[in-house]
Amino acid sequence: MITVKYKKNFDIDRLISNVKASSAVLLNDIAKTVKEGWDTEIKQNSFTSLSSTTTSLHGSHRPLNLSGKLAKSNRIVKATTKRLKAKVHNTAKSSTNYKIRKPNGKVQKGTRKSAPVFYGYYQNKGFRTAPDSLIPNRKVPKRDFTSKTVDNLEKNPKYIKAKRKFANNLEKSMKMASK
Repeated sequence: MITVKYKKNFDIDRLISNVKASSAVLLNDIAKTVKEGWDTEIKQNSFTSLSSTTTSLHGSHRPLNLSGKLAKSNRIVKATTKRLKAKVHNTAKSSTNYKIRKPNGKVQKGTRKSAPVFYGYYQNKGFRTAPDSLIPNRKVPKRDFTSKTVDNLEKNPKYIKAKRKFANNLEKSMKMASK
């Protein structure tokens, strides 16, 4: 009778580095999918609860996509093997100068006294206007463009593809780490 012994060793350091690389790719793919969802939500403007203040100020039902600055400012901070954290954030800041077109056609220009703020955050969460603003003490409803994307992430075909790609990369990394 012939006996065959089969041994396989793993290089743990190589395995860990390959798993980190696979994880970084997965996180970046997910971040890309989330960013695309944010961009789509802002451009489609599927926000049903717009205040009369907002529509009277802009004369439009598309205040989030009025200038396009909000959608263009979605950024991804990519994950690396040393930092396994991908981040999608909105970098749109208000400018110091403003120009508002009123429904009667007149344009009101001015300069803000306050520092620029990240208005994507305030649009997403809702806010109340300042007492000394053009339209004082008005509640501006939230126009949530972030949570809809996260809630529907598991149904997104790009997310499913990213999960499959991660599984394949993980399997390859296990083979590569064996000696």
